[in-house]
Amino acid sequence: MLRDRVDAALTEALRLLPPRLAGAHQDLREQRDRFGGPIRVALVGRVSSGKSTLANALLGGNVVATGAQELTYNVNWLRNDPVPTLTIHYKDGRTENHVPPTAEALADLTSRRRQDNRGYLASIDYIVFAYPNRYLSEFDLVDTPGLDSVFATDSSNTMRFLGMDEAEVRAASARHAAKADALVLVFSRGMAASEEELLRDFRHADIRSSVVSPITTIGVLTKVELYWRPDRPDVMSAGRQVASRLMRDGGASKQLYELCPLASLVGAAAATFADADFADLTALGTQVEPSLLARRVRFGPSFAGAELADIPVPQDRRKALFDRFSAYGIVLACELIRGGVDDQDTLRRELSERSGLSRFRRLLVEHFGHRADLIKLQSLIGHVRELVSDLDDGFQVILTPAEHVALDQAAAQITRLEFREHAFREFSVVRQFYEGALEFGDADARDALRLVGEQGRLAWQMLGLDTAAPTAELVATASARHAHWAMRAVDPGFGGPTRRACQTVLRSCENLIAALAPSD
Repeated sequence: MLRDRVDAALTEALRLLPPRLAGAHQDLREQRDRFGGPIRVALVGRVSSGKSTLANALLGGNVVATGAQELTYNVNWLRNDPVPTLTIHYKDGRTENHVPPTAEALADLTSRRRQDNRGYLASIDYIVFAYPNRYLSEFDLVDTPGLDSVFATDSSNTMRFLGMDEAEVRAASARHAAKADALVLVFSRGMAASEEELLRDFRHADIRSSVVSPITTIGVLTKVELYWRPDRPDVMSAGRQVASRLMRDGGASKQLYELCPLASLVGAAAATFADADFADLTALGTQVEPSLLARRVRFGPSFAGAELADIPVPQDRRKALFDRFSAYGIVLACELIRGGVDDQDTLRRELSERSGLSRFRRLLVEHFGHRADLIKLQSLIGHVRELVSDLDDGFQVILTPAEHVALDQAAAQITRLEFREHAFREFSVVRQFYEGALEFGDADARDALRLVGEQGRLAWQMLGLDTAAPTAELVATASARHAHWAMRAVDPGFGGPTRRACQTVLRSCENLIAALAPSD
C-alpha cells in the first residue's frame, strides 16, 4: 500500500540523513506522524466572508466564534479526538494545554471581543482544539482569520501556517511543519455589491498559484440566502447561476474543482437550533399566512425589532430567529413545517440538504477523500524539497560535501516516489486535464478521469457501471476500455502530455484488469 511505501521511504531517509542534522530528523519524524493522520483542509478567504459560520455548519455545532465583534484572531486547527484537548502554540515556540478544553475557551482565545486581551492574543500563533466530532473523522479543519485583515498579524499567521509566504515558511519550517493539504476558498455573496466584485475577489486572492489547483481546492459561495426575496424564493438556483458564471467567465474552473453555492447561515442553523427555536418556527409556520410572513421577514430590522401584533412570537425571540436563520431560513423552515415536518430531526436534515450543506460535506469527503494520501504525499514531497533547499543555503548549518551527498540521498528516498508511483501519474493526468493541457475530446476526457479514479477507486466507479454490476461485466468493460486506450496511446495525432496521459490511462486499465482477475 502507498502508506507502507511512504513509511518505508521516510524510515530509510531518516537512516541516511546526517546525524548532525537533529532538526531535520525531528522534522521528518513529524512528517511521518502527519502522513498517517487525516488530510488537513483549510478555510481561506477574506475577513467576514463566512469562514467561521461555514466551519460551525460543517462541524454541526457552535465551535468557533462568529459575529461582527468576534472575528477569529488566530488560526484554529480543529480535529477529531475522543479526549478533548485545547493546545495553544505561541510564537516563541512554547505550547500550553488550556483547561478546560472547551469551545467556549477556544472562543475566548481567538476573538477580538476583549480589547485588553489583544497583547496576549497576538502572542498566540495557532491553536489546536481536539474533541469528539464525527464530521472530523475524515479530515482536520483549519479555520483562518482572513487574508486581507486590517490586523497585519492575522495575514502573517494565516499564510505562515498554510505555507503561503515563502520567506516566513523558510524561517520557521522546523516549528511549522503542519501545513494544510487542501483548501476551501470562501467567497461571500454578502461582501460584494456585484458579480464583478466577486470576480475581482477571486482573481486577486492572496494565495500562491502553486497551492491552488482543482485537485486540492474547492470553492464555496457563502451567504446565498441574501439572494432571497418574496418574488425570488429559489436562492440555491440563483447561487448556482452565479457560481457557474464565476467558473466560466472568471477563470475559476482552472483553479477550483467546483464552486458550491451555500446558504451558510441556514446550514449552521440546521445544526444548532434549539427546542425554543423549533416551537417559534412551528408557531410562525402554522399561524401566519405565508405571504404575510414573507413580507415581514423581508424587512429584517422591523421583523426583529418592532412590535408586531400579527406575528405570534415575541420580539426578542424573533430577533434570535432572524439572526440565526436569516429571512430565507425562516421562510424555508416554515414552508417545511406547513408541508408536514413535525419533528426537529427531520427539519434539521431538510434544512441541511436544502441549504447545500449536506452536498458540500459529501463533496469534501468524496473529492479530497479519494486522493487524500496522494494529496498528503504531494505536500510531503514539496516540504522535503523546501527542507533540502533551506539546508543547502547554509543558513542553519554548514554542510560538508559528504553531508550534502547524504542529504540528497535521504531526500531522494521520498521525492522519487513522485516518479515511481503510478497513482502519481494518474494524479498528473487529473491535474493536466483541469489545467487544459490535454487534447482529449469530451467523451475521452470523461472516460480517462473515471479510469484514473477521479470518481472513486472501486472497479464499478472506474468503469462507469452500476454498483451491482457482476464481475463478468466488469471484466468485459475493462477489457474494452483497455483496447480503446491501447489505440489512443499510439495515436499519431497525440503528442507530449496527451500521449503520456493515454499511456497512464492504459496502465490504469491493465492494473484494473489484473485486480479483477480471479486469484489462484
